[in-house]
Amino acid sequence: MTAADTLAAVLAVRDLVYRYARGVDRRDVALVGSCFAPDARYEGSLASGTIADMLAALPVAMARYTTTLHFMSEPAVSIEGSAAHSETPTIAYHVLRDSGALRTVAVRYLDRLERGPAGWWIVERRVQRCWERVG
Repeated sequence: MTAADTLAAVLAVRDLVYRYARGVDRRDVALVGSCFAPDARYEGSLASGTIADMLAALPVAMARYTTTLHFMSEPAVSIEGSAAHSETPTIAYHVLRDSGALRTVAVRYLDRLERGPAGWWIVERRVQRCWERVG
């Protein structure tokens, strides 16, 4: 893989990670789902199992908030041929529907990715919670 190929792969993975957050903040389950392989594994606060489990839980979880905004730092990406790993520190802001309070959560998205038929997608995601604050 040339340096240009590696750079293109890193940029594509970053774009994918940002697309996930855009889909969540827009409440677009199809856009979120497009970031994952159909049999992807997911381990986080929304589900523990498959990406299908997480996608089923997402609308219910999002109904608790009037709006959300995921602010992501630049993902650290390592490319290994047609596989990759990324770590993305994120601060997610959630405005609670019932009280209007702000719930702020810091997480790290730890992803394993593969180049699929239409480009990169996440095959395994682990969400590591760092801290949370409400108020």
